[in-house]
Amino acid sequence: MKLRALEPSDLDLLYAFENDPSEWQFSATTAPFSRWVLKQFIQRSLREDVYALKQMRLLAETTVENERKAVAFVDLSEFSPQHRRAEVGIAVLPVFRNRGLGKQALLLLCEYAKRSLSLHQLYAYVAEDNTASQHLFQSSGFERQALLQDWFLHDGCFKNAVLYQKRL
Repeated sequence: MKLRALEPSDLDLLYAFENDPSEWQFSATTAPFSRWVLKQFIQRSLREDVYALKQMRLLAETTVENERKAVAFVDLSEFSPQHRRAEVGIAVLPVFRNRGLGKQALLLLCEYAKRSLSLHQLYAYVAEDNTASQHLFQSSGFERQALLQDWFLHDGCFKNAVLYQKRL
């Protein structure tokens, strides 16, 4: 598996994923994105680095039947070079879930954050009822730090969030 920057050829994949309402409960997304907005996002991320954007989205790829396949998006956001930390997010494409590929991608992102960005820690907010994501972060060395009451609002209902942290 490897991580790579988004390419213009990833637009269709990004568009389909970002506009899938079933994924919105795990993000701050509340409305569809246009192709134009996503194309601009990809182009800007190719021109500017994480220090300028304060965020980064990478694509995790692996080889399946001798062909490179995109398996997950991994994100750094709320990037703080001053405090050497960032929030991490991961979205495994549905067809590749429950195969251990999310853990591989997350561990690669942790290594990249430590080695290339000199980050000291990563953190994530995970919905309390998202047991798959909780397992992913715990098995990747993240520690549960806090339970945040009514942190996420989805379909008119508040959900608690678990704060996970990993010192690199």
